[in-house]
Amino acid sequence: MKTRLIIVLTALLILASVSSQAQVSLSVAINRSNYLLYETIYAKVVLRNYSGQTLVFSDNAEATGSLKFTIDMPDHTKAEIRKTAYNALIGIIIKPGATEEVLVPVTSSYVITKPGNYRIKAILDHKLLEREYQSETCTFSICNGLPVWERTMGVPDLFKKKIDEILPPRKAKIVTFNDGRDKVYCLILEDSKYIYGVARIGSDIGNFPPACEVDGLCRVHVMIQVSPNVFSYFIYDINCELREKEVYVKTQTVPTLVLDNKEGSVVVVGGRKGVKEQDYVEQNGIPVLTGDNE
Repeated sequence: MKTRLIIVLTALLILASVSSQAQVSLSVAINRSNYLLYETIYAKVVLRNYSGQTLVFSDNAEATGSLKFTIDMPDHTKAEIRKTAYNALIGIIIKPGATEEVLVPVTSSYVITKPGNYRIKAILDHKLLEREYQSETCTFSICNGLPVWERTMGVPDLFKKKIDEILPPRKAKIVTFNDGRDKVYCLILEDSKYIYGVARIGSDIGNFPPACEVDGLCRVHVMIQVSPNVFSYFIYDINCELREKEVYVKTQTVPTLVLDNKEGSVVVVGGRKGVKEQDYVEQNGIPVLTGDNE
Protein backbone atom coordinates (compact mmCIF):
# COMPACT_ATOMS: atom_id res chain seq x y z
CA MET A 1 0.00 0.00 0.00
CA LYS A 2 2.82 2.37 0.92
CA THR A 3 4.68 1.50 -2.29
CA ARG A 4 1.55 2.18 -4.37
CA LEU A 5 1.10 5.58 -2.67
CA ILE A 6 4.71 6.53 -3.47
CA ILE A 7 4.19 5.59 -7.12
CA VAL A 8 1.01 7.67 -7.35
CA LEU A 9 2.67 10.70 -5.73
CA THR A 10 5.67 10.40 -8.05
CA ALA A 11 3.38 10.27 -11.10
CA LEU A 12 1.53 13.37 -9.92
CA LEU A 13 4.79 15.24 -9.41
CA ILE A 14 5.97 14.32 -12.91
CA LEU A 15 2.63 15.41 -14.39
CA ALA A 16 2.79 18.73 -12.54
CA SER A 17 6.37 19.26 -13.71
CA VAL A 18 5.45 18.61 -17.36
CA SER A 19 2.40 20.90 -17.23
CA SER A 20 4.49 23.71 -15.73
CA GLN A 21 7.05 23.59 -18.51
CA ALA A 22 6.88 26.40 -21.01
CA GLN A 23 4.90 25.62 -24.15
CA VAL A 24 6.61 28.46 -26.00
CA SER A 25 9.93 30.25 -25.67
CA LEU A 26 9.89 33.93 -26.54
CA SER A 27 12.65 36.53 -26.87
CA VAL A 28 12.83 40.11 -28.13
CA ALA A 29 15.84 42.11 -29.32
CA ILE A 30 16.36 45.65 -30.61
CA ASN A 31 19.10 46.01 -33.24
CA ARG A 32 20.54 49.26 -31.85
CA SER A 33 20.91 50.70 -28.38
CA ASN A 34 20.13 54.31 -29.41
CA TYR A 35 17.59 55.79 -31.83
CA LEU A 36 16.75 59.24 -33.05
CA LEU A 37 13.31 60.51 -32.07
CA TYR A 38 10.69 59.52 -34.70
CA GLU A 39 12.93 56.93 -36.34
CA THR A 40 11.29 53.59 -37.07
CA ILE A 41 12.23 51.12 -34.32
CA TYR A 42 12.30 47.44 -35.22
CA ALA A 43 12.04 44.62 -32.71
CA LYS A 44 13.12 41.09 -33.63
CA VAL A 45 10.98 38.48 -31.89
CA VAL A 46 12.05 34.82 -31.87
CA LEU A 47 9.41 32.20 -31.02
CA ARG A 48 9.94 28.45 -30.45
CA ASN A 49 6.90 26.17 -30.29
CA TYR A 50 7.16 23.44 -27.62
CA SER A 51 3.40 22.92 -27.27
CA GLY A 52 3.20 19.82 -29.47
CA GLN A 53 0.51 21.54 -31.55
CA THR A 54 0.66 23.69 -34.66
CA LEU A 55 0.08 27.35 -33.81
CA VAL A 56 -1.80 29.21 -36.54
CA PHE A 57 -2.26 33.00 -36.45
CA SER A 58 -4.98 34.70 -38.48
CA ASP A 59 -6.39 38.23 -38.71
CA ASN A 60 -8.91 37.17 -36.05
CA ALA A 61 -6.68 37.38 -32.98
CA GLU A 62 -9.46 36.24 -30.63
CA ALA A 63 -9.90 33.01 -32.57
CA THR A 64 -6.19 32.25 -32.84
CA GLY A 65 -3.66 34.43 -31.05
CA SER A 66 -1.53 37.56 -31.23
CA LEU A 67 1.82 39.15 -30.48
CA LYS A 68 1.77 42.30 -28.36
CA PHE A 69 4.30 44.44 -26.51
CA THR A 70 4.48 46.34 -23.27
CA ILE A 71 6.73 49.38 -23.55
CA ASP A 72 7.76 51.32 -20.46
CA MET A 73 8.21 55.02 -21.26
CA PRO A 74 10.81 57.37 -19.69
CA ASP A 75 8.07 58.82 -17.45
CA HIS A 76 7.23 55.28 -16.21
CA THR A 77 3.93 55.11 -18.11
CA LYS A 78 3.06 52.53 -20.77
CA ALA A 79 3.28 53.39 -24.47
CA GLU A 80 -0.16 53.94 -25.98
CA ILE A 81 -1.36 51.54 -28.68
CA ARG A 82 -2.13 53.24 -32.00
CA LYS A 83 -5.49 52.82 -33.70
CA THR A 84 -3.58 51.43 -36.68
CA ALA A 85 -1.91 48.70 -34.60
CA TYR A 86 -1.90 45.25 -36.18
CA ASN A 87 -1.08 41.65 -35.29
CA ALA A 88 2.46 41.00 -36.60
CA LEU A 89 1.85 37.23 -36.70
CA ILE A 90 -1.03 37.27 -39.21
CA GLY A 91 -0.58 34.42 -41.67
CA ILE A 92 2.21 32.73 -39.72
CA ILE A 93 2.09 29.00 -38.92
CA ILE A 94 4.51 27.61 -36.34
CA LYS A 95 4.74 23.81 -36.39
CA PRO A 96 5.61 21.77 -33.27
CA GLY A 97 9.29 22.22 -32.45
CA ALA A 98 9.72 24.94 -35.09
CA THR A 99 11.24 28.40 -34.60
CA GLU A 100 9.90 31.59 -36.17
CA GLU A 101 11.60 35.00 -36.36
CA VAL A 102 9.47 38.11 -36.84
CA LEU A 103 10.71 41.67 -37.46
CA VAL A 104 8.15 44.13 -36.08
CA PRO A 105 8.16 47.94 -36.58
CA VAL A 106 6.93 48.73 -33.08
CA THR A 107 6.65 52.47 -33.79
CA SER A 108 3.88 51.64 -36.28
CA SER A 109 1.72 50.20 -33.48
CA TYR A 110 2.80 52.16 -30.40
CA VAL A 111 3.13 55.89 -29.68
CA ILE A 112 6.80 56.46 -28.87
CA THR A 113 7.38 60.21 -28.97
CA LYS A 114 9.54 61.06 -25.97
CA PRO A 115 13.33 61.05 -25.61
CA GLY A 116 14.75 58.94 -22.81
CA ASN A 117 15.23 55.31 -21.79
CA TYR A 118 12.74 52.59 -22.73
CA ARG A 119 12.05 49.00 -21.72
CA ILE A 120 10.21 46.63 -24.05
CA LYS A 121 8.76 43.16 -23.53
CA ALA A 122 6.98 40.89 -26.02
CA ILE A 123 3.79 39.01 -25.04
CA LEU A 124 2.37 36.03 -26.94
CA ASP A 125 -1.09 34.53 -26.51
CA HIS A 126 -2.90 31.77 -28.40
CA LYS A 127 -6.11 29.85 -27.78
CA LEU A 128 -4.15 26.55 -27.77
CA LEU A 129 -1.78 27.74 -25.04
CA GLU A 130 -2.61 27.50 -21.35
CA ARG A 131 -1.48 31.05 -20.62
CA GLU A 132 0.27 34.12 -22.03
CA TYR A 133 4.03 33.99 -22.47
CA GLN A 134 6.37 36.94 -21.96
CA SER A 135 9.91 37.58 -23.10
CA GLU A 136 12.71 39.00 -21.01
CA THR A 137 12.94 42.80 -21.03
CA CYS A 138 15.08 44.58 -23.62
CA THR A 139 16.20 48.22 -23.31
CA PHE A 140 16.92 51.06 -25.74
CA SER A 141 17.19 54.86 -25.70
CA ILE A 142 15.79 57.68 -27.83
CA CYS A 143 17.42 61.10 -28.26
CA ASN A 144 16.68 64.36 -30.08
CA GLY A 145 20.03 64.60 -31.84
CA LEU A 146 22.20 67.68 -32.31
CA PRO A 147 21.30 69.97 -35.26
CA VAL A 148 24.09 70.76 -37.75
CA TRP A 149 22.01 72.39 -40.54
CA GLU A 150 18.43 73.57 -41.08
CA ARG A 151 16.34 75.46 -43.63
CA THR A 152 12.71 76.66 -43.56
CA MET A 153 10.78 76.54 -46.84
CA GLY A 154 7.30 76.85 -48.25
CA VAL A 155 5.26 73.96 -49.66
CA PRO A 156 4.99 73.84 -53.49
CA ASP A 157 1.49 73.97 -54.98
CA LEU A 158 1.79 70.43 -56.36
CA PHE A 159 1.65 69.08 -52.78
CA LYS A 160 -1.59 70.90 -51.98
CA LYS A 161 -4.80 68.84 -52.07
CA LYS A 162 -6.92 71.96 -52.69
CA ILE A 163 -6.05 74.97 -54.83
CA ASP A 164 -6.81 77.45 -52.04
CA GLU A 165 -5.22 75.33 -49.31
CA ILE A 166 -2.65 77.12 -47.17
CA LEU A 167 0.01 74.82 -45.78
CA PRO A 168 2.41 75.92 -43.03
CA PRO A 169 6.10 76.19 -43.93
CA ARG A 170 8.26 73.15 -43.33
CA LYS A 171 11.69 72.83 -41.86
CA ALA A 172 14.42 70.58 -43.23
CA LYS A 173 17.23 69.83 -40.85
CA ILE A 174 20.24 67.58 -40.51
CA VAL A 175 20.94 66.26 -37.01
CA THR A 176 23.62 63.96 -35.67
CA PHE A 177 23.57 61.40 -32.86
CA ASN A 178 25.39 58.28 -31.67
CA ASP A 179 23.37 55.12 -32.32
CA GLY A 180 25.58 52.97 -30.10
CA ARG A 181 27.90 52.00 -32.95
CA ASP A 182 28.51 55.12 -35.05
CA LYS A 183 27.93 58.84 -35.12
CA VAL A 184 25.10 59.15 -37.65
CA TYR A 185 23.63 61.99 -39.72
CA CYS A 186 19.85 62.08 -40.34
CA LEU A 187 17.55 64.29 -42.37
CA ILE A 188 14.24 65.36 -40.78
CA LEU A 189 11.32 67.08 -42.54
CA GLU A 190 8.79 68.66 -40.17
CA ASP A 191 6.42 71.53 -39.52
CA SER A 192 4.93 72.84 -36.29
CA LYS A 193 2.57 69.85 -36.00
CA TYR A 194 3.95 66.89 -37.93
CA ILE A 195 7.09 64.93 -38.63
CA TYR A 196 6.93 63.98 -42.32
CA GLY A 197 9.95 61.73 -42.32
CA VAL A 198 13.32 60.80 -40.84
CA ALA A 199 16.02 59.49 -43.18
CA ARG A 200 19.48 58.20 -42.30
CA ILE A 201 22.03 59.88 -44.56
CA GLY A 202 25.25 58.22 -43.41
CA SER A 203 27.90 57.99 -40.73
CA ASP A 204 30.37 60.64 -39.67
CA ILE A 205 33.82 59.53 -40.87
CA GLY A 206 35.53 62.43 -39.12
CA ASN A 207 35.86 64.92 -41.97
CA PHE A 208 33.01 67.37 -42.62
CA PRO A 209 29.24 67.41 -42.04
CA PRO A 210 27.01 66.85 -45.09
CA ALA A 211 26.67 69.64 -47.68
CA CYS A 212 23.00 70.63 -48.07
CA GLU A 213 21.02 72.85 -50.44
CA VAL A 214 17.31 73.39 -51.26
CA ASP A 215 16.22 73.92 -54.87
CA GLY A 216 13.29 75.87 -56.32
CA LEU A 217 10.95 72.86 -55.94
CA CYS A 218 11.84 72.66 -52.22
CA ARG A 219 13.75 69.44 -52.76
CA VAL A 220 16.60 68.86 -50.31
CA HIS A 221 19.96 67.96 -51.86
CA VAL A 222 22.49 66.27 -49.59
CA MET A 223 26.11 65.32 -50.33
CA ILE A 224 27.95 63.30 -47.69
CA GLN A 225 31.41 61.77 -47.71
CA VAL A 226 31.21 58.05 -46.88
CA SER A 227 34.88 57.15 -47.38
CA PRO A 228 38.06 59.13 -48.23
CA ASN A 229 37.22 59.16 -51.97
CA VAL A 230 33.52 58.31 -52.22
CA PHE A 231 30.48 60.58 -51.71
CA SER A 232 26.76 59.77 -51.58
CA TYR A 233 24.35 62.25 -53.17
CA PHE A 234 20.64 62.27 -52.24
CA ILE A 235 17.62 64.29 -53.32
CA TYR A 236 14.56 64.23 -51.02
CA ASP A 237 11.20 65.86 -51.63
CA ILE A 238 9.34 67.93 -49.06
CA ASN A 239 7.73 64.78 -47.59
CA CYS A 240 11.17 63.23 -47.00
CA GLU A 241 10.71 60.76 -49.86
CA LEU A 242 13.96 59.82 -51.60
CA ARG A 243 13.74 60.88 -55.26
CA GLU A 244 17.28 60.36 -56.50
CA LYS A 245 20.46 58.72 -55.25
CA GLU A 246 23.87 58.85 -56.91
CA VAL A 247 27.49 58.18 -56.04
CA TYR A 248 30.36 60.53 -56.81
CA VAL A 249 34.08 59.79 -56.76
CA LYS A 250 36.76 62.29 -55.82
CA THR A 251 39.18 63.15 -58.63
CA GLN A 252 41.50 66.15 -58.75
CA THR A 253 38.49 68.01 -57.35
CA VAL A 254 36.03 67.22 -54.58
CA PRO A 255 32.32 66.95 -55.49
CA THR A 256 30.21 69.65 -53.87
CA LEU A 257 26.77 71.25 -54.24
CA VAL A 258 26.26 74.61 -55.92
CA LEU A 259 22.97 76.54 -55.93
CA ASP A 260 22.05 78.58 -59.01
CA ASN A 261 20.04 81.40 -57.39
CA LYS A 262 18.68 82.64 -60.71
CA GLU A 263 17.37 79.25 -61.89
CA GLY A 264 16.66 77.81 -58.45
CA SER A 265 18.54 74.62 -59.36
CA VAL A 266 21.22 72.68 -57.53
CA VAL A 267 24.09 71.06 -59.41
CA VAL A 268 27.06 68.92 -58.41
CA VAL A 269 30.41 70.52 -59.20
CA GLY A 270 33.69 68.59 -59.02
CA GLY A 271 34.53 64.91 -58.92
CA ARG A 272 32.72 62.54 -61.28
CA LYS A 273 29.81 60.14 -61.14
CA GLY A 274 30.78 56.72 -59.89
CA VAL A 275 30.02 53.53 -61.82
CA LYS A 276 28.77 50.67 -59.67
CA GLU A 277 30.98 47.56 -59.65
CA GLN A 278 33.63 49.51 -61.56
CA ASP A 279 34.30 52.41 -59.17
CA TYR A 280 32.51 51.21 -56.08
CA VAL A 281 30.52 48.41 -54.49
CA GLU A 282 27.82 48.68 -51.85
CA GLN A 283 28.42 47.23 -48.40
CA ASN A 284 25.38 47.37 -46.11
CA GLY A 285 23.93 50.04 -48.39
CA ILE A 286 27.07 52.22 -48.26
CA PRO A 287 29.17 52.76 -51.41
CA VAL A 288 32.83 51.77 -50.97
CA LEU A 289 35.57 52.37 -53.51
CA THR A 290 36.76 49.19 -55.22
CA GLY A 291 40.33 48.01 -54.66
CA ASP A 292 41.54 48.96 -58.15
CA ASN A 293 40.67 52.62 -57.58
CA GLU A 294 41.73 53.12 -53.99
